[in-house]
Amino acid sequence: MSSPAEEASGCAVTIERYAPKDIDELMAIEVRSFSAPWSRESYEELWPLESVDIWVARDGGKLAGYMLLQHIGEEMELHTLATAPEMRRRGVARRLLTHMMDEARRMGVLRIFLQVRPSNAPARALYASLGFLPVGLRRKYYKDDDEDALVLKLEIGA
Repeated sequence: MSSPAEEASGCAVTIERYAPKDIDELMAIEVRSFSAPWSRESYEELWPLESVDIWVARDGGKLAGYMLLQHIGEEMELHTLATAPEMRRRGVARRLLTHMMDEARRMGVLRIFLQVRPSNAPARALYASLGFLPVGLRRKYYKDDDEDALVLKLEIGA
């Protein structure tokens, strides 16, 4: 069932845990979304780890987006988030992020961190709208072009 916010945005996706059957659809989005995509092997090695969660967004059964996050104690880090190009600007990433925030609260996480390219204005605006604030800079973080990464943090609270 979709929420009023999802219906208003035109996005009625469901969020579910990643399963190995999702890898082909996930990789199709990955290679279309990033100039330096993660390898299939990276996902296959990470998903079984206890500290790692991969969540997928489905629209009518089709993979619309995904995120990979890691949690250790009171902290969580969003390592990657992507939306299928044809599903962008329809609320999929926001839906995934609000799911992440709900999971963080459920798990007792107090802080969520992520890195974002300074040149990625749409992502920066989305993160800011959810309360993420800049807390640092990682110089030459992205290996494909040596772009810096802004480190953002969201305080979840107790």
